[in-house]
Amino acid sequence: MTRPPPVATSPDVARSPEGGELLVRHRSGDAHAFAEFVACYRAPVYSYLLRCGVEAAARDDLFQEVFTSIHSAAATYQADRPVKPWVFTIVANAVRSHYRRARVRDIGVTVGARPPNDVVPDSYQMAEARETAAWVEGAIAGLPASQREVVVLCCIEQLPHDEVASALGMPVNTVKTHLRRARIALAQALVRRQATLRREVSS
Repeated sequence: MTRPPPVATSPDVARSPEGGELLVRHRSGDAHAFAEFVACYRAPVYSYLLRCGVEAAARDDLFQEVFTSIHSAAATYQADRPVKPWVFTIVANAVRSHYRRARVRDIGVTVGARPPNDVVPDSYQMAEARETAAWVEGAIAGLPASQREVVVLCCIEQLPHDEVASALGMPVNTVKTHLRRARIALAQALVRRQATLRREVSS
């Protein structure tokens, strides 16, 4: 299954960054609201699938499965609650189900394309940035699945600890523990990388 084409974003999306009102409009019969909702969440959902190591061959199908589940579950969304943790509860469960079905472990993460900046860096800076981004993505991919989920939601999606706990179905203290251990592991990996780079420069 091919990835769906980009969906145009309406002014309503800009007024509702999280998209909660779009779900309410969708279940009230607005024929355009769900397409706008997909436009809000296509990038963060796809990024989550990628960073959690879903292999390329399955990623697009799982992307479709996630939004089918969101469409089906829209009636359960409570409009007075933040929609982002509700969405990522569905996404996280879909990823976990995928791994249970496929029995896949330790899948490598591919670095996605980054939008260009206003100031175009030179070729050396671009190469260095790509190398650093690849290293960060690889380091995240090397974390245990429970730590990787927490890092993506806390550090990349910027969800508060309590919302991450709700999305992943674990106590807040467990979220904090996973995040602390992940940060320690990443810091140790960075120290090892810097030591390796210093040795390469001095040799």
